[in-house]
Amino acid sequence: MLKTLRQKIREKIAAQERPLSLLAFALGFMWDTLTLQRVDRLLDNLILASYLLLACASLLFIHAYRAGRLPEGMGRRGIGFFQFLLPFMFGGLFSGFLIFYSRSGALFSNAPFLIMLAVLLAGNEFFHRRYHGFTFQLSIFFIALFSYSALIVPVLLRRMGDAVFLLSGVAALCLFALFLALLARVAPEAYMSGRRLLLLVIALIYFGFNFLYFNNMIPPIPLSLKEIGAYHGVVRTEQGEYLLLYERAPWYALGQRTSSVFNRARNEPVYVFSSVFAPTDLTTEIRHRWSYRDPHRQEWVPATVVRFPISGGRDKGFRGYSVKENLKAGKWRVDAETLRGQVIGRLDLEVRNVSTTPPTVTSMR
Repeated sequence: MLKTLRQKIREKIAAQERPLSLLAFALGFMWDTLTLQRVDRLLDNLILASYLLLACASLLFIHAYRAGRLPEGMGRRGIGFFQFLLPFMFGGLFSGFLIFYSRSGALFSNAPFLIMLAVLLAGNEFFHRRYHGFTFQLSIFFIALFSYSALIVPVLLRRMGDAVFLLSGVAALCLFALFLALLARVAPEAYMSGRRLLLLVIALIYFGFNFLYFNNMIPPIPLSLKEIGAYHGVVRTEQGEYLLLYERAPWYALGQRTSSVFNRARNEPVYVFSSVFAPTDLTTEIRHRWSYRDPHRQEWVPATVVRFPISGGRDKGFRGYSVKENLKAGKWRVDAETLRGQVIGRLDLEVRNVSTTPPTVTSMR
């Protein structure tokens, strides 16, 4: 009776495997979005580092079992668990990477890299049977290792730039070489037979990351844009706060504080105020790049670049602004970007010349 009941439960679960899997996938991503808050927070990094370590342990166990290097009882009892754990850890890693990297960039400029992370996250759920392949498993592991290294090394060094990214790549290669040395000891035949193809794929991944970075397609992690908007006035108070005067966004512009239409009266200047998060003690420079949409040539024309330093640690981001006078009516955009041109975020704006001052509200930041 009890056995029959258990069998029925198993059959019902098996019949609903795909819907339950999709539900778990969605809930897991939502949970990660809520819990992973700061790229420099110890708990967040412990979570990601533990995922990497458990993925490493799973790979070593699986290949040691296939090579017959484990006691029969241990291998038989553990193989099912580690084959389940591996894609679960990869899913947690790419979920976290997608969350952090998407916060640090803009889809229009970082689409190739963000799409890659999204594909790896979704593929982990829908094509997990491919995780049995030697080269495929280890290639995914190296992508995860490089993605985390590029995230954590700037936080640890409190610096950003080309040299820091290259150092991140070297660190990922060194850690992966150490992993391969362990793998060669526990599964020498599998390692020797798959070594050439694996090293070729790893080289392609490594150069692919560098190609994306030096073409500004990887988000400028660990920076992330908290807010950006156009204002009629920006005044810094004696207490270090900013008093902002702006036109309120329409009710249907969800999540948007300032209007994307700037009604400019009496030739007044336009202020663009932004807040950019950086990890504690990280100091760097960013810039506001103003561009005007030429209606005749139908292209963006560079207008002004204003650069200023930012210091990390503030949860709501380091605040700064640029100002431009004598704006033409028409479409404008302002990119908040690093000095090497990595876009952190963008403001699209339509400037209209009007005869009377529009209704405005004030806010303190």
